[in-house]
Amino acid sequence: MSPHEPSLNAAEIPLKAHVEELRRRCEAVARLQGGSTYFHEELGIFRAYANEHRLLLQAAPDELNRTPDEEGNEHQVWFQQDSQTYLKATWPGFFGLLVVHRPHEEHKASPIAYLERWHLHNEVFGDHVVFLGALETDAGLRLLIRQPAIAGTPATDEQIRSFFTDSGWLPFVIEGNIAFFDPERNIVISDTHRGNIILMADGLLAPIDLRVQPLSASLLATVTQLCSA
Repeated sequence: MSPHEPSLNAAEIPLKAHVEELRRRCEAVARLQGGSTYFHEELGIFRAYANEHRLLLQAAPDELNRTPDEEGNEHQVWFQQDSQTYLKATWPGFFGLLVVHRPHEEHKASPIAYLERWHLHNEVFGDHVVFLGALETDAGLRLLIRQPAIAGTPATDEQIRSFFTDSGWLPFVIEGNIAFFDPERNIVISDTHRGNIILMADGLLAPIDLRVQPLSASLLATVTQLCSA
């Protein structure tokens, strides 16, 4: 086994399995305290889970020692030409943003919400994102994923809107940004800008890096009102 691999190969465990167990633990804590879990609680739940299942990388992959090919608000990205995939590492201590959140709640996503996002990305959009493990650094925890590279060009704003609305997604505005709600699955997405949706050679669109979030009952009512407005 390579020294850059975790003791238990996280990539061999389906992302869905990680998410289901982590959500089960969050629900157990929520029942005990009579409410919902917040960022700091979910961070603790994730750390305990990662330690139990030996999902912490013993050393950084070699790619992290060279300059990233791309950098965004949420990730540093390295292209892996031999496998035609991207290695993505979250910025230390940051796991993206939620699409919607409760009043007085962190706008930041927890590590659990981050993994759930990519599980839903796989399930809803046919992606094949794999969770590689977590890396402890002096600056904070980082999560690593691998994602297939998609060839094409950025879709237009009109194509993006049609892609969602023609499939039954309802648009709404949250904090000045366009988001979409799927009333059948009760999930929302945002960050649907041109750089995150690729027009492929066959004319189909491929989302590559959207924020995807399931809705709790309280948030469902809020989003339903926003869509009506």
